[in-house]
Amino acid sequence: MKKTSGVIWAVASIAALVAACEGIPVQMPTGNAGPADDSRVLTARACGFQLLLFIPIRVNDRQQRAYAAAERQAGGRPLVDVAFQEEWTYGFAGTLYCTTVTAKAART
Repeated sequence: MKKTSGVIWAVASIAALVAACEGIPVQMPTGNAGPADDSRVLTARACGFQLLLFIPIRVNDRQQRAYAAAERQAGGRPLVDVAFQEEWTYGFAGTLYCTTVTAKAART
């Protein structure tokens, strides 16, 4: 009986760890948004921290948060010429991961 509960606990723990590593995809609209307004480049950044290289803190949704911040800067206009840049830096107790989104807003 104890062996069965140990196996169940181990499988549940592994499943929880694997699920914690899943990122949130960024939903970008498709279609022709029109030409870009070349006068202004929008830049937004979002970061997360991987504590002790094991515990993710705001890591999995950083692309989505950076893209949403760029959309807010565009003031309701669609984003075009979107580029994502990833960077990471070692810290004392883990790693800092940052995503920078650079885009232009479509002309209205």
